[in-house]
Amino acid sequence: MVAAPKGLEQIAATFGDVRKYILHDGTLDPRWQSGVLASVALPFPLVLSFDESKTITHFSCHKLLSGIFVDVFAKIVSAGLQNKLTSFGGCFAFRPQRTGTRLSTHCWGIAVDLNPQSNQQGSPGDMDAGVIEVFRVAGFEWGGDWTGARRDGMHFQFCSGY
Repeated sequence: MVAAPKGLEQIAATFGDVRKYILHDGTLDPRWQSGVLASVALPFPLVLSFDESKTITHFSCHKLLSGIFVDVFAKIVSAGLQNKLTSFGGCFAFRPQRTGTRLSTHCWGIAVDLNPQSNQQGSPGDMDAGVIEVFRVAGFEWGGDWTGARRDGMHFQFCSGY
């Protein structure tokens, strides 16, 4: 089982250095997606937050986390918490725009956004405490613990210190 890394260098050592796959035009080399990402089935459908007419039953994440994500969502179901998750904002997303000098942890496929409509960045949001605990026990950091404008109650990432 993989341990949650701390800081950028441990993220790159654990999951690979996505920065090496950024092409000169700012796009991502397709070899990253084909060689590093895996599809994970959700045990229940979730509304796609940016197109509420669609639901998803699978999502892409880093292949080293596929089993961990399967386990997390199974524990959410076994705890009866699936009704606390109303929408899916994404897991893997390559965002060529950088936040300051940092790439989002979504670029590695090690972060997921849930219930973005009611957990907007900078706000305390309303993420269920049981859902937060399931993710924490699995090694995820919750963005709702961050402070100020960076606070991100929809965000769970499998790393810390970044």
